[in-house]
Amino acid sequence: MRKSFVIFLIVVCSLFIYLPQVSAHELFIQVDEFEDSGELRVDILWGHIRDYVSESSPTDYQLFVRYPDGAVEQLNLEEAGVYSRAYVPIKKEGTYTFWALREKSTYTPEDEDVTQLSNHMAKIVHHVGNENTNTEEAVNMEFEIVPSTDISDFSTGSFSGNILLDNSAVSEATVIAYGPKHEILETTTDEKGSFQFELESEGKWLIRANLIEEESGSINGEDYDVISNTSTFLLDTSSDENEQPQTSNWSLVAMLVIGLLIGSAITLVFLRKKLN
Repeated sequence: MRKSFVIFLIVVCSLFIYLPQVSAHELFIQVDEFEDSGELRVDILWGHIRDYVSESSPTDYQLFVRYPDGAVEQLNLEEAGVYSRAYVPIKKEGTYTFWALREKSTYTPEDEDVTQLSNHMAKIVHHVGNENTNTEEAVNMEFEIVPSTDISDFSTGSFSGNILLDNSAVSEATVIAYGPKHEILETTTDEKGSFQFELESEGKWLIRANLIEEESGSINGEDYDVISNTSTFLLDTSSDENEQPQTSNWSLVAMLVIGLLIGSAITLVFLRKKLN
């Protein structure tokens, strides 16, 4: 009986080791093009690319689009499972730029005594047809990643961009690129706010920029000590749609194995009790 309990305890501990670890969430956007209906489906996700996403409400976000002709519109969001979703008609060929803002909130990391004002935003550029317009023009986000590389037909190679805070270049911002093969590249912006990565694999790259401002204040009656600005840019260079953002293959395999082990352990304990 004691041996069975030990086995069960080991299996439960394994659950916490192999399941995806809880870490800081990212805000990012996905766009799918439907030629038959002539529209773009835009999803806002809060979680981890190629892993799990958390449930959220459309009321948590604002979503905007800049059309190829430069016109800007705020989009209505609807709930779609754990996503917040909008549809945009394809008016003409060119570049459709989408950006999302998450409602600001305070957050205190478990291992710190400093309360942050979390300021999350996300951006994606989607090309319809062969025309490339407005890609390198900022959309006036509070904290923004602006690509300086032509991404209309980008696959691999040197990818560069600029980080803007209130439309001004900012140095020493931390920039991380999460690759489709679980690559993690990291750099900081120079004095001109520029950064560069060498991207060696095709797929979805999530570019994440973060900058901490030593500025205190309060929001909704809660005090904060610093402002944590986080912005993402999803660069999709994949030639197919095989990637799924919400759950990685390794996570699925791990959860399946753990489920089988837990089931076996419980069955073993039950049989031992019955035999005794």
